[in-house]
Amino acid sequence: MKDSKTKGPISLSSVSEDSIGHRIPGSKKDIESAVIKVTPEMAKEWLKKNRSNRKVREDRVDRYAEQMKDGEWMVSPDAIAFSHTGKLINGQHRLKAIMQLDRGESVECLVVFGLDPAAFKIADVGVKRTGADVLRIEGFKSAEEMAAVCRLLALWKQGRLEELHRYENVSNSVIVDIATACRKRLTETIEKVGSDKKALNGLMPRSLMAFAYFAYKPTFPERAEFFLNGLVFGKNYPAIDWEDAYEEGVKNPINLLRDKMRVNYKEYSRKAKLALLVKAMNRYCLERPMKQLRWRSNEDFPELAAKKPKAEQDLFS
Repeated sequence: MKDSKTKGPISLSSVSEDSIGHRIPGSKKDIESAVIKVTPEMAKEWLKKNRSNRKVREDRVDRYAEQMKDGEWMVSPDAIAFSHTGKLINGQHRLKAIMQLDRGESVECLVVFGLDPAAFKIADVGVKRTGADVLRIEGFKSAEEMAAVCRLLALWKQGRLEELHRYENVSNSVIVDIATACRKRLTETIEKVGSDKKALNGLMPRSLMAFAYFAYKPTFPERAEFFLNGLVFGKNYPAIDWEDAYEEGVKNPINLLRDKMRVNYKEYSRKAKLALLVKAMNRYCLERPMKQLRWRSNEDFPELAAKKPKAEQDLFS
């Protein structure tokens, strides 16, 4: 066992043997933990062990389920936890979200067994408020999606849209400022994009589509509308044959995006999905035909197209 002062990544081997307690006060046996592939069937059984837990927040369950279906879920250090008496004391929202998955699907979660039954009293103590938490306190509807879109707008405004996968890089105060300044249009955008909550499943996360629609709408009002309707409802707006209108071999960028997402949706990161969405919308809004749609991780992140410079106050009105 290495000394606790050993330099390098922190791991169990970097902790002094004398510092390690293999038993936790209040537990009747050694604590056990593992990363487990949790299926909907397992989640259903584990939730039967739920007793007197906090009230379920359905919006959180739906958000977690959407992230899981979109392949954006990661193993969290906040474990699903059971007491040594068999009671579920943490993780009910994740388990309820897993139950929304299809049979045969699973999500990797850190699971801990054997805790003191009283441990539920300190679950979530010290957890930092998210942008959605703050917006909810401020009275905003659809706070989860509103916060996600405002965060993307902040990164775009700062020229850092390629950092969308880093979740601590926009302060809650900035998110609230943008949500307050754009409240009416943001609310309308989120309601429009989410009018059919299943329509974008397997095509594009709703928050990314809402951001793109919001950003392109002032500059390309008609084309942004066409693109959204085309992606969500699978209709060709306007109803033209792109090969006849432009050149042989080209395709409607909406169809190129739909085809690409249907085949590789779960393989793409959130960053790659937004990059492909921006590329497709750029070509569609500027009416520039294309034969294939692709984005590689070693490419620069695409910039949103603009017909002409727009005053910031017009964009965010």
